[in-house]
Amino acid sequence: REGAEAELARIEREIAQKESTLERLIPQWEQKRAAETAEKRSLDEASARQAALFAKQGRTTKFRTKSERDAYLKHEIGLMENYSETQREALVTAQSELDSARPGLGEIDVQIAEVQNKIEDGKKRLRDLSDQSTGLKDQHSELVERRKDLWREDTKLDSIVGRAVEELRTAERLLAGMVDK
Repeated sequence: REGAEAELARIEREIAQKESTLERLIPQWEQKRAAETAEKRSLDEASARQAALFAKQGRTTKFRTKSERDAYLKHEIGLMENYSETQREALVTAQSELDSARPGLGEIDVQIAEVQNKIEDGKKRLRDLSDQSTGLKDQHSELVERRKDLWREDTKLDSIVGRAVEELRTAERLLAGMVDK
């Protein structure tokens, strides 16, 4: 029983540890996803503000020459490509972290199920042992009662044999007394 209780306590500690790990991983993943969304939103807002400012400036005053405009557009295209690459990398990283966390979550679910099965097995074993103990106690009580009955019977038979022996002696004395006369 103490072994089963110790195993139950160990299993409960293991469940708590796995749940703690899961609780620690999920917020990190959600935090990174939220940070990515916030950065993207911020960049989109900045790009929209920049576009609005350039639109106000007017096309003719924006660039003095065609080469300035081309250089500016190449620079903007480069920035957008860098942003796109950064976003792709962030997405791949987030997806990778999510993919690596999912099997862990599945493993934790499996381990939790195994632990719960072990707990149920332990409880069943305790119930079986309790039932067996009760049965043995009942059997012991029956055997004690049987022993008491046999002891009473033995005492009764000893008493009967004792009286019979005494009667036999008395009869032998009487017979011996009659034979002597």
